Amino acid sequence: MISPIAGTKEYILQPSLLTKHMKTLEWLSATVLWKKELMFFQKLLDQYAGKFTTAEDKRRVYHLQNIIIYYKDELIDSLASKLRLHEKKLADMLESKDELKTAYIQEHHALMNELQAASDQFRNYKEELFSLVEKIM
Repeated sequence: MISPIAGTKEYILQPSLLTKHMKTLEWLSATVLWKKELMFFQKLLDQYAGKFTTAEDKRRVYHLQNIIIYYKDELIDSLASKLRLHEKKLADMLESKDELKTAYIQEHHALMNELQAASDQFRNYKEELFSLVEKIM
């Protein structure tokens, strides 16, 4: 299989495809970071969950715990899998010397929008978690 960044005289990688490739790699890196952050968030909740006494705070802890489970066990793995498949499609395009597939470009935009939405939700989740933990510290 041809690497999307490998040099060859058989094709010219369009700058827009290289940009899409780099953005995809950035998101793959982000998924790894999110997994590590979730492990840290789990430790925070484990450490401070018992200190919350009000029903509302306990409900928030339960909600945040469910978000950790969903992100860690489902969402991030699903997004990383989509990104790897997306990279494979780019490599296949280059191997077949067909760099103009519009379906790939449309898929790229949809995937990038999905990742940005997940990133925004993740940021909101972190703010909610830190706000709750700050209450108890």
